[in-house]
Amino acid sequence: MFSMRTFATLGSLFILGLTFYLIEGVLVPFVLAWVLAYLLVPLVDRLQRHMPRLVAIMLVFIVVFTGIAVLLLGLVPALQGQISRFLNALPSYAHLLDTTLATLADRLHLPLAPGAIASNLEQQARHLGTHLLEAPSALLNTATGMIRVAVLVALVPIISFYLLRDWHNLSAGIESFLSVPARAHVKAFLQSSDLVFRRFIHGQLMVMAAIGCGYSIGFELTGIDLGLVLGVLAGIVSVVPFASFVLGGLPALLLAVLQYHDLSHILMILGTIGLTEFIGNTILTPVLVGRFVQVHPAMVLLSIFAGGALYGVLGMLLALPVAASLSAYWSQQQASLSEAEQSSGES
Repeated sequence: MFSMRTFATLGSLFILGLTFYLIEGVLVPFVLAWVLAYLLVPLVDRLQRHMPRLVAIMLVFIVVFTGIAVLLLGLVPALQGQISRFLNALPSYAHLLDTTLATLADRLHLPLAPGAIASNLEQQARHLGTHLLEAPSALLNTATGMIRVAVLVALVPIISFYLLRDWHNLSAGIESFLSVPARAHVKAFLQSSDLVFRRFIHGQLMVMAAIGCGYSIGFELTGIDLGLVLGVLAGIVSVVPFASFVLGGLPALLLAVLQYHDLSHILMILGTIGLTEFIGNTILTPVLVGRFVQVHPAMVLLSIFAGGALYGVLGMLLALPVAASLSAYWSQQQASLSEAEQSSGES
């Protein structure tokens, strides 16, 4: 039977989760700041051996935010340029698709309406592309958007700075609230979670970057119109199994067919997809992320959708590391129980 302590713990977790759900919009900059500080604290600790901690924090901030600014300034205009060129070429693609579908329907004697299909695809693609192009300016032209962007830009670094400065003091303070009997169990769980979180996040970011770069370089060398856009999209969604292939590879293959009408460019796209997916999922993921933090694909999808339903984009970003951490901790507990049973059996 459950004890009153168990009921109190479950009730506290429920109230805490409900509170987070109700104030999710307010928590966004704080959670982002915590994630940033969590990722940077090992680097700050290393630099602190050679300089004061405040200087180390400032140096890390300068390097990180300069890199992010350079990446955005170089990437965003290129993405917008590719989307604009694709929208200009979209009518010709729609006409070619219309002709191809009409020929296929005639040969197979299928009751299709190719003109309506191609027209609808063109309309949807143009609508999506227009929204992508107008999203940055629309966000900045609205007062609410400007306030949100300003709050995020200003609060996240400031909160991260204070968290990095007092990270170890805060950890010790939180630990002091725990009772002595529970302190060892909680500390073991946090140490296990910390290892999994860091390996998973750092490794997954490197895998996403590798897949995004592989797709982008291959697509750009092939010469399809949205090569960089599809490459970046494939890298971002690669955390979900097969999503990089579905959202990056298949559209690139379709564009190669519509744009070049030959076999060589199709083979180049297929080679890019096969090589990138093989390197990313077979070589880099086991090495950088580690097999012991792998989560079943069904659990990946469940975690992402559940996190998105509860906490929006923020929940989707944090759901998978949390699931990986809990999975690793559960595996470790099962291994410990098996060792204990074997030891008791031998004795």
